[in-house]
Amino acid sequence: MIKANLIWANESNKVETLEDSDCLLILTTPELLASQLFHFSTPAKTYIEQVFNDENFSGNKGQCVFVQGLKAFKASCISDNENSGQNKISQQLAEVKRVLFFGVDFALFEASDAPNVSSRASTLSKTNDPSMVNRSSYASDSNSAFNSKSTSDLSQTNAPAFRYLEQQFDALFKKLKSVSVTLEKLSLMALSTAETASSDPVNTIGSHSQFLSALLRSYFKHGYHFMGYKTNNTSVFNRRTRNGNNDANNEAINQAIDIRGTLSLALDAKHFNNAQKRLVSHTIRYETALNAAMTWAKDLAHMPANLCTPDYLAEQAQHLAQTFNTVSCDILNENTLKQLGMNGYLAVNAGSQFAATMPILRYTAKGLDNSPPVVLIGKGVTFDSGGITLKRSPDMRHMIYDMAGAGCVLGVIQAVATLGLNINIIGIVASADNAVDGKAYRPGDIITMHSGKTVEVMSTDAEGRMLMADAISYAKQFSPSVIIDIATLTGAAISALGHKATALFSNAPALESALVEAGEQANDRCWSFPLWPEYQDAIASQHADMMNTGINSPGAISAGCFLSRFADSTPWAHLDVAGTAFTYTKSLSATGRPIPLLLSYLSSCAIKNNQ
Repeated sequence: MIKANLIWANESNKVETLEDSDCLLILTTPELLASQLFHFSTPAKTYIEQVFNDENFSGNKGQCVFVQGLKAFKASCISDNENSGQNKISQQLAEVKRVLFFGVDFALFEASDAPNVSSRASTLSKTNDPSMVNRSSYASDSNSAFNSKSTSDLSQTNAPAFRYLEQQFDALFKKLKSVSVTLEKLSLMALSTAETASSDPVNTIGSHSQFLSALLRSYFKHGYHFMGYKTNNTSVFNRRTRNGNNDANNEAINQAIDIRGTLSLALDAKHFNNAQKRLVSHTIRYETALNAAMTWAKDLAHMPANLCTPDYLAEQAQHLAQTFNTVSCDILNENTLKQLGMNGYLAVNAGSQFAATMPILRYTAKGLDNSPPVVLIGKGVTFDSGGITLKRSPDMRHMIYDMAGAGCVLGVIQAVATLGLNINIIGIVASADNAVDGKAYRPGDIITMHSGKTVEVMSTDAEGRMLMADAISYAKQFSPSVIIDIATLTGAAISALGHKATALFSNAPALESALVEAGEQANDRCWSFPLWPEYQDAIASQHADMMNTGINSPGAISAGCFLSRFADSTPWAHLDVAGTAFTYTKSLSATGRPIPLLLSYLSSCAIKNNQ
């Protein structure tokens, strides 16, 4: 997994950042270029300035110069009469393989007086409602400076700073890739004179959690790479079929858990007080935990359906429980599900050779044994053929991603356990395989669900809501504070919002507002849709309590209406991530969303529990 390494640097250990570095990244502005070049030896400085002239580089935002060949200026080329404080770093810089200078929008940094808060989540509500966010607090504490429109780009886009900054860093890492620089062994170090070190972009980024989060989020995103299933990979996966026998063709596969790269970040220690150092460490810890969760979720989503089966997801849930002493896991097998009357759940899996499972994960914070939990339910259809309502074959290969909601729940609980958040969570992995077989459920079937309500099946390709409805009904026994389900549910959500925002449906205005706010803070946005009574008419049935699809209705809303009938009065939200958990492209395209949104929301709840 790609990672970040923090070094609190001074003149004696700053050079440690460059050890084994593949590339040194220097963020710069026109005003800072001279002070940053101060640390290079005179011959190297002359050479770099010549490259600047050739490339017409002045350090403006978005400009980039890639300098190689500095090894020609060895220590022997550095005269003894050069500045002694500069000499050691100058010699080390001469060993750097390559240097990339990248112009940043320092005007945004200068305009921002963002407070040193423990995390973005600390600006959230202090109201009594655990699901509500204090919008005015967030706006006054964090957004007022960011939305000051101090730069032309902000004036044009009116974008919140975090989103704007992440766009800048996205451009940076794309530029690195374009000049054939991998993100392995990348160094980012403050280089400036003592007089200006506090305003060096690297130090400024470190001192503002928004800036550091945007940098790390972008680095992790662009550094992700799924290794695939080449024959030289060594990880072993043991696939089990419905009857429990081991597959005779166990094969070596890669689960992409290798160390893929390291960003070494060196900050000038003398320009940070203890509170600021704690802020930096917290931000790196938060973003690292988030990245690990998203990496795991993406790796699971990219696995083919013959390997990532319901049993495999159950094994992953058990492994998570074995890793953290705050997490426990129970697996409901098919026999248990049948005894519970989870008939909608089992109908989805009826045509599969693999057994359905429903892992239930419990994360319990110390001292919160009796606190009502937040329940997260993830759709884990490991492959969705559409069943008898068969999907079109050109689109079907993407249906390995139909378990992205389940991967999200696993990732979120891993991140929460890593960070030790003060909140109770129950995670339900609703896992099945929607296949075509003589035993498969059919259009026209009427099924009695776990809740006792009856459903007329209009489409077997509307399987996700059947699965999630039983899981939602089952989850109410835990007396949760809220239920949030995450599902790649409808193509209609993509038609409405594309791949930019997650569709949000909720029966609780406070929860809905909290999730929207959390998405804004995490740059993982969602958009609310109505569940008005008028929309419920579309799923009315003459023969059962409801149909599983609507007639002449907006598909995403009809699905939300269907699920809302099983949540009843429990505060509930449905996140339709069909357009955001993955994108329909030729390459592997899982995104790990909406883990940033959910972790931001859960962090806010945990902070309120601390108060």
